[in-house]
This record gives sequence, structure tokens and C-alpha cells, in this order.
Amino acid sequence: MWSRDRSVLLSIVATRIIAILALALALALPGLIEHGFFSNRFLLLEENIRWLMPFYYSFLVPAAIALYALERLLAAIRSEQVFTARNVRYLRIITWCCFFAGLIMLVSTVTSIVFAVLAILTAFFGVILRVVKNLFAAAVALQDESDYTI
Repeated sequence: MWSRDRSVLLSIVATRIIAILALALALALPGLIEHGFFSNRFLLLEENIRWLMPFYYSFLVPAAIALYALERLLAAIRSEQVFTARNVRYLRIITWCCFFAGLIMLVSTVTSIVFAVLAILTAFFGVILRVVKNLFAAAVALQDESDYTI
């Protein structure tokens, strides 16, 4: 039977798999570029392939921060600490990481137009998370208010 605990566990596992895949690609990227893996794929122009690495590595910074914050948020949810100021802070961090990653993707459009679509999707995801963060912040405020009411 599917439960909240299993859902949180699945989210934790997925977060770790994504982190491992991002690190593996970071390690493999120079070799993949050297052996022409990206040639004539993903609408990348041959002369722009060499620019792929700096954009990917700069994208890894907000991605790693967001994955860490997501891991901490999931750990708090798993321990039944849901509507807390700390979780609001984690959601805020993840939101800003999405916006920075979207900006990096937007700048990456010099290598391929595909990155423009990814930039829009990343920014859209950031906006959705911002709404969730605002909901969490309102819930924390309501919870704090009810805790202080006699």
C-alpha cells in the first residue's frame, strides 16, 4: 500500500539519483565532447560545443545547492516537521536556485536554442515553487499565531 512515508522515501531516492547522474555527467562531459557525442545532436552547432562545459558546470552550482536544500526539506518532512520556518527557507533557496539555473540556461542559448525552452521551463518551475513557498510561509504564520493564542 502506498503511504506518505513511501512517497517521501521515493522523493529522497529520486533526489539522490539526480545528484549522482549530474555528477556523473560532470565527470564524463570532457570525454563526451572530445569524442564527438554532441556533434549534430541537440541542435548544437559544432563551433558551440566547446561552450557547453562552462555552462553545464555553472549550472551545477545552483543545481547542487537546490538538491541539498531539497534533501534537507525531505528529511524534515520525513521527521514530521512540515510547516516550519526552516522549510520555508529551504523552499526559498530552491526557488532562487531555479531562477539562477534558468538564467544560466537563457545565457546558454548561444550554444543551442533548446536551452531557451529549458530556461522557460526552469523559470516556470521556480514560479510554481515560489507559490508553494508562500503557502508554507502562510501556514507557518498561522501555526505560530495559534501557538501563541491561549
